[in-house]
Amino acid sequence: AASLKSAPFARGEALTRQGAAAHWLYILVSGEAEVRLSGEEGASAQSVAKLKAGDFMGEMGLLTGEPRAATVVAVSDVECYRLDRDGFADILARRPEIAENVALVLARRRTELESARVGLKEDAQRRLLAQTQGDLLSRIRSLFALG
Repeated sequence: AASLKSAPFARGEALTRQGAAAHWLYILVSGEAEVRLSGEEGASAQSVAKLKAGDFMGEMGLLTGEPRAATVVAVSDVECYRLDRDGFADILARRPEIAENVALVLARRRTELESARVGLKEDAQRRLLAQTQGDLLSRIRSLFALG
């Protein structure tokens, strides 16, 4: 808890922007936010998910170093806590089993984004999910030196 920092956002404000460097994981405490995926230059952003209290976001960039995969905009006023990589590393050191749960959430989100981009069929989504979860879990374990 000591590693968490308050991060409030007003309605309409971007919590993160697609392509930006990722430094924090955000945990929504109250309010609602929308995940938007931008397509080609000039195309309007597509809404791909809604986030509410208890949800988290920004974990992919925090854990892999990849830029933000989507833009997240506050639909209402949003209260968040943010957690940096060192704080997350401390949590994983104490509870390494969390890595499996996080890898599954990451894989689901990555599969949903890819499906929204290219329109994957259900069987292709299942295969991608399984492969992505294994790959991400390996990367997380390696990055955070988990056994």
